[in-house]
Amino acid sequence: SPVEVKVAGPNEITAVKQEFKHPFDCKYLGIVVGPDRLLYCSGFHGYGTIFNTQGQVLRSLKFKNGDQMCGIALGRTGNVIVSDVASSHISICTADGEFIREVGGKNRGLLDGPCGLAVNKEGHIFVVEIRGHCVSVFTEEGTFLYSFGHRGKAEGEFNDPARIHITPDDLV
Repeated sequence: SPVEVKVAGPNEITAVKQEFKHPFDCKYLGIVVGPDRLLYCSGFHGYGTIFNTQGQVLRSLKFKNGDQMCGIALGRTGNVIVSDVASSHISICTADGEFIREVGGKNRGLLDGPCGLAVNKEGHIFVVEIRGHCVSVFTEEGTFLYSFGHRGKAEGEFNDPARIHITPDDLV
């Protein structure tokens, strides 16, 4: 069945429509709209795609060491930040897909199943850890700042968190 993503603004609409033979064929796991109104998508096997406002592919991205690129966000400087839930790291790349740095990784600790991503006004990267049941915060240079939350059902606790959003007022 067709899957369609539409992003509407005052003067433009971005529409990306794809046909899938099976519900699990969808190749995009993370989607974010940039200040340039472009649609940035991340997906399986370390690939991403950037669409213009008419839904046409502008360019494809290949993220270093990528497997299941679950989340995607844009840094204050325009860098693309993607999370790899399978390899437990985030990658920071230029908007053209040029690799800058990797944070975390299975053998380096720090992240346990990074999924959802968001960036606040200060440029801090908030990473939701689906297996770690917490949110970890890093600078765009990859320096760990702090984390919050743990597994549970009470206030301030998480059970398999997957997504995060930061409002224009910097509320998480």
